[in-house]
Amino acid sequence: MSVLVLIVEDEPVLARAIATFLERHGLATVTAASGEDALRLAEETSPDVTVVDIRLPGIDGLEVLRELRADSPGRQVIVTTAHASVASALEAMKLGAFDYLTKPVDLDKLLVVIDKAIGDQRMRRELTYLRGRDAEGARAGEILGESPVMRALRSQIERVASLDGAEGGGPTVLVRGETGVGKEMAARAIHYQSTRAAGPFVEINCAAIPASLLEAELFGHEKGAYTDAKVGKAGLFEAADGGTLFLDEVGHVELSIQVKLLKAIEEKAVRRIGALRAKTFNARIIAATNRDLEAAVAEGVFRADLYYRIHALTIDVPPLRARGDDVVLLAEHFLDTASRRYGLPRKTLGPETRAAMVAYAWPGNVRELAHMIERAALLHGGVEITVEQLGLAPRLRSTPVVVEQDGAVSVDFSGGPIVLEDVECRLIAEALRTANWNRGRAAELLGISRETLRYRIEKFGLHP
Repeated sequence: MSVLVLIVEDEPVLARAIATFLERHGLATVTAASGEDALRLAEETSPDVTVVDIRLPGIDGLEVLRELRADSPGRQVIVTTAHASVASALEAMKLGAFDYLTKPVDLDKLLVVIDKAIGDQRMRRELTYLRGRDAEGARAGEILGESPVMRALRSQIERVASLDGAEGGGPTVLVRGETGVGKEMAARAIHYQSTRAAGPFVEINCAAIPASLLEAELFGHEKGAYTDAKVGKAGLFEAADGGTLFLDEVGHVELSIQVKLLKAIEEKAVRRIGALRAKTFNARIIAATNRDLEAAVAEGVFRADLYYRIHALTIDVPPLRARGDDVVLLAEHFLDTASRRYGLPRKTLGPETRAAMVAYAWPGNVRELAHMIERAALLHGGVEITVEQLGLAPRLRSTPVVVEQDGAVSVDFSGGPIVLEDVECRLIAEALRTANWNRGRAAELLGISRETLRYRIEKFGLHP
C-alpha cells in the first residue's frame, strides 16, 4: 500500500522540491498552498502523514495541526518553520505534532522523520487491532456456555470487573482452575469489562521463566545492574500501569521472589534491580494457578501472607467435564473457527460423537478439546466428525480390577487387553474410600504427593 504525504507549503518551489524528493523515494504526495486547502485535501485523501509549515496564508499551521488532530487523533503531523522558537515548538508538540523541523528543511532528515511517523502509525494500528480483538474475544468469543456453572462464572466476572478503584487498581483477584480451563480468558474478561479496558493487559507465565530472569521481567532493571544489562528496562509492573497485570501460574514462583511480589502488590510500587528509588504504578493484579495453594502453604513452598493477599477475591473456572452439553457448543465453535481459518468446508458432529464428548472426562479441558477438534478438521475428510476421528472410541471392556478386604489388588488379564487408566482410577478410588476421603492419608497410601492426587481426582471426576 502506497504511503500518501500531504505537503502544506505556500512556497511553490519548496513544495515542488519536497514532493519530487519524496516521490523519488516511493511515496505518493499531494500539496496544498493554504491551511484551508490542507483541511479540504485531508478530508478528501486521508493522508498517512502531513508536513505543514507554521506560517501560512489564512489559518496558520498550528490551527491546521489542531483541526487535523481533533478530526482524527491518530494523524501523524510534522511541523516545519523558518522562524523557530521555543514557544512555537512547545505549542506544536503540545497539540500532538509528531516532530518539529526548522527551515531550510534537510530533505534526508525529513524522509527519516516521515519513516518514523509511518512506523509509529503502523504500530498504533496494530495495537488497536490486537486490543480490539482481545476485547471482543474476552466479551464473547471464548467464554461460551449455557450451563449453570458457566452462567454463574460470567455473572461473577461482571461483578468482579466492576470493583475497580481509580487509584488502587481494585482488589486482587485469584483465578483458580485446572490446566486448560481458560483462566487467562477469565482474566482478560475481567480486564476488558472494567474501567481499565483502554489500558494495557500485560501477562506473564511465571512457570515458564527461570527465577533468575523472572525477577528482572517483573521488576525491571537499571543500566549496569548486572553484566548483560546494557540499557535500563521497565518491568511488567510498570508496563501494566493504567491497566491489568496477569500473573499466570503464580503458584510456581520461587520463595525468594514471593517476598518482593508481596511487597509490590501491597505498596503498589516497585524498585528496579540496581535502582535506588521505587516507582509507583496503578494496575490491577490478577493471579491464576492450577496448584492447591493451601497445600503449598502447608508444605512451606508458598508464603501464607502472599496467599492471603492475592485471594481477596477468588474465581473458580469449572473443568470442562462439569459443563455438561457446553462441550458440544464449544466443539462447534472450534469447528467454525477451523473452517474459517483454513478455508475448509463446514463440518458437523453426529449424535454418537456428541454423546461421546459429553461422557469423556477431558483431563486437558478446553485446550484439549480445541486441539482435538482442529486436528480432526484438518486431517480427516467427510462432512461429519466421527468418534473414531476424535479418538474417543469406546474402550475395549471394563477393567476387572479387584481390591480385597486386606488391601491386596488383583487384575484379570484372561479376557484380553485392559486400559491402564482404568486400573489407576480404581486404585485411587479405593484409597480415597479407605481413607474416608482424607486426601493426605490417601496420598500416603498411594505413595504420591497430595498435589498429584488432587490432579488425578479431577482428571477422573471422582467425588465422595
